[in-house]
Amino acid sequence: MNTHVDARPSYLAVLAVREARSPFLGSCLARMSFAVLPLSLLLSVRDATGSFAVAGLTSGALSATLTLFAPARARLIDRKGSRTGLIWLTVPYLLGLAALITLAEAGAPTEALLGAAAVAGVFAPPLGPTMRVLWAKILHTRQPLLHTAYALDSVSEEVVFTVGPLLAGGLIALAAPLASMITVMVLIAAGTVCFVLSAATAATSASDEPAEDQPRGRPMALPGMRTIVLSFGGVGLVVGVLQVVLPFIADHAGSPSAGGVLLALLSAGSAVGGLTYGRIGWRSTPVQRFSVLVTGFTLTVLPLCLTQSPVPAGAFAFLVGLCLAPLFTTAYLLVNDLVTASRTAPTEANTWVSTANNGGFAAGSAAAGVLLDSRGPALTVALAFAVAAAIAVMTVLRRRTLELETSNSVPTAAEPFDRTAPVKAEPEE
Repeated sequence: MNTHVDARPSYLAVLAVREARSPFLGSCLARMSFAVLPLSLLLSVRDATGSFAVAGLTSGALSATLTLFAPARARLIDRKGSRTGLIWLTVPYLLGLAALITLAEAGAPTEALLGAAAVAGVFAPPLGPTMRVLWAKILHTRQPLLHTAYALDSVSEEVVFTVGPLLAGGLIALAAPLASMITVMVLIAAGTVCFVLSAATAATSASDEPAEDQPRGRPMALPGMRTIVLSFGGVGLVVGVLQVVLPFIADHAGSPSAGGVLLALLSAGSAVGGLTYGRIGWRSTPVQRFSVLVTGFTLTVLPLCLTQSPVPAGAFAFLVGLCLAPLFTTAYLLVNDLVTASRTAPTEANTWVSTANNGGFAAGSAAAGVLLDSRGPALTVALAFAVAAAIAVMTVLRRRTLELETSNSVPTAAEPFDRTAPVKAEPEE
């Protein structure tokens, strides 16, 4: 792949786009809420009920509906617009979390806790995918800046989901699990308000409503979208396996606390890879880069099959991470091209990427938990590598589905951002 390093705008250039600051801040606050949620929910319910089993089931119920209903929530955003859709989702989501906390503190039966958690998960607002759609609208005429914005978005998400559990742990240690759950609710409320009240959201709200001559099809009807979703199902599965294998390696080496370090190295590699990738002016197409990145990701998994020592495992985990954020960045660019060419619902299309990744992650974590005790880390990672290899072959063989879908562009369902509207009238922040 040819590169031209000086051609790519800096991250400061992205942050200098005034109309994007408020919604981007809102999306980061919302993502921080979701990063703090798992540990906070688990320990809050355990603290209230005295049972880790009930806490685990409750957390699983919320996670299940959060993942299963993600495409439906995205379709609501695409039909009603980001402002209306996010309000309709955030209010019942907050009420569901409040009901869950109240029921747990009141000693309600397990069935009530599971029901409240499941209902809350149904309405979890998708501010991450919505922000990626908004980036495309704001930077519609500045494609090089869009590439850098997606890289910044991917790295920011990686950092948020690294810091989130640490924040949850600090809140639980200094105050109580209940305080961390209240923080979850405050973060998602503040993030949604920041997003829906931004001038960029207001300026694009009209274009969020599909016109009669601009039908919005279902993203998964596109062969290119199916290729991306299958690829990320495999990527998520491998990462899910590593999330269990790396702490297992550390524990069996006599240093359980090193498991957190190994996972941090995986995240650090992703952040470094994403920051570097976003600063390179690529001359190759996103389709070409996507195939290379999926293949590269697969090859970086192979060395982990050959070690059970924490030090080399940490180094290899960092290498695996280097491919993650660039993969997501490239996928977002491809999805933007696909929805532009086909007039497909953009928020739902973006959501399918994370849904595939989350589903694969859950399957990989569960499989690793079953295999590790009986088969050990080497065989477990080898099986994950086999899946990654199959996904890489599939991606390379199906790359033409991406090229064909993006070869002929037609008017986009997400109209370009109107830079003459109220945004310019706002004072500098």
